[in-house]
Amino acid sequence: MKARLLAAIPYAALLAGAAWLFHRTADFAALGRPGQLGPDFWPRAVLVLLMLVCAYEVVRRVVFARGAAADATLAHAAVAEPAVARDAIEGVALTQEAEPRYPWRLAIGIGLTIAYVLALDVLGFFVTTALFLGFFMVAGRYYRTRVVALASIVGSLVFVFVFMKIVYVSLPLGAGPFRTFSTTVLSALGVY
Repeated sequence: MKARLLAAIPYAALLAGAAWLFHRTADFAALGRPGQLGPDFWPRAVLVLLMLVCAYEVVRRVVFARGAAADATLAHAAVAEPAVARDAIEGVALTQEAEPRYPWRLAIGIGLTIAYVLALDVLGFFVTTALFLGFFMVAGRYYRTRVVALASIVGSLVFVFVFMKIVYVSLPLGAGPFRTFSTTVLSALGVY
């Protein structure tokens, strides 16, 4: 039981922190405009989801703790049949080691994310997001050009629509010709 409680502590702490933040966001409601979602809506929605996930994990780890039972079964198997347990453990280790690692792809992903943030003000949200999605898919080893292009454009359009029409977030339009292009796209979507 002690191991179960220890496994639940991080989730309980996160649950308590989320509850405290939820309480603190009550002050945001006074800043809202009538007839629109207030600035407290999205932070509170995210915090409610976080609290639900944390509560679920606390209950799962304390009440249902299958991980501890599986570890006990494996320990029992190691004592009862050492050769079978050794083969099972070695099989898991071999499968984990056989997976290739691509640290340079991770570096490319980090670089793309930094470039995305830096390019937002110049290229605008739509263009920057479309480029980011496309390059990120290629960096992730997906090379079907038509699919990448279509997914990038459609994904960017969906993000623009959700952020501007549903969440009411003002997005950067870019500078110069990119601003003109962004306003044309937003007007076509009916969000500008």
